[in-house]
Amino acid sequence: MRTLRTVSAAAVGSLAVVLLAGCGGGEETPDDGERTTIAGLLGASTGEDTDWVEQERLVQQAIAECMQLEGWEYIPVEQPDGVFEYSEEDELERIKREGLGVVYYTLYQGTDDFVDPYEDWVDPNQDYMESLTDAERDAYYESLYGTEEEQSADLITEVDPETGEEYQVSYGFGAGCQGEAYAEVQGDDPTQSPDYWQAAEEFYSELEDRVQADPRVAKANEAWISCMSDAGHEFADQNEFWEKSYEDIQKRHDEILGDDYYQDPFEGWTDEQINTFFEESSQEEIDALFSSPPELTSEQRTALEALLAEEISLATANHECSAPQQETLSEVYAEIEEQYALENEDELRALAASLAGDK
Repeated sequence: MRTLRTVSAAAVGSLAVVLLAGCGGGEETPDDGERTTIAGLLGASTGEDTDWVEQERLVQQAIAECMQLEGWEYIPVEQPDGVFEYSEEDELERIKREGLGVVYYTLYQGTDDFVDPYEDWVDPNQDYMESLTDAERDAYYESLYGTEEEQSADLITEVDPETGEEYQVSYGFGAGCQGEAYAEVQGDDPTQSPDYWQAAEEFYSELEDRVQADPRVAKANEAWISCMSDAGHEFADQNEFWEKSYEDIQKRHDEILGDDYYQDPFEGWTDEQINTFFEESSQEEIDALFSSPPELTSEQRTALEALLAEEISLATANHECSAPQQETLSEVYAEIEEQYALENEDELRALAASLAGDK
């Protein structure tokens, strides 16, 4: 399964980047009948028209060829249905089942009621990996994912401008055969570099200011506030909703469980017992030890079920109230972005050429 790549938290957190997938495009010009975007002028693609299933098939085939050259067996992996296709109906169904995703996992993970797209999925390479010795398996993973040094080569330390906290960001396609496969299939992607995001962030920040200043956006937010209030929830905006909702639900969830709920599975074990467990246990037994949730008392379960019902009601209300707001926001964003992109077209194209190395 593909490892996730992260980009700048500031970029991802901004309205511009959140809406980019819905409003952006590939290389576009005013003459081709499609909307001009910042991403398009910078040479980036949002993947809006990408056949992700076919792309993943090509990636897996490339991984298999690379691993064979490294002397290993590798069967191309097929992801479960639903990993790449996810509709609005799927999202609403998930919300009505999981709410914000806080309480649901504590209540149902490890039970027959837990919905997991990977529940019946088996990695076709599992048997082969288990047939290897520990040393061979380490070497196998290094071929597949790269060495630790290779994996950390593109890590960059950045600072959150709001909190001042440092965090590491990974740019690029990764290392090993998996990284090479994604680089081969996806080609040169200018977004996979810190230079791209640092340069683009300035444009998106100014664009976001323009969008937020538009009276249509303010009106849509007022309608959302009124809709949420009618449902019994008082919030000033979406940011406050996500911050306070998660904080409140998580706090009450933790209070129900108490300090003794989360315990080290090896508490009370000697080092010898721990070593023996790993040496003599199957991978399934090891996974079971770490994935099996602690037992809930009947009181805890009753309290959590009530909290989950409240969480689902809150999340469902937001989902329904947000629909017209997001529609307005997308329309306004698309309109203002095109105006802004055309105003700055020369600068954006020059920047794209610079990022591509065309000095």
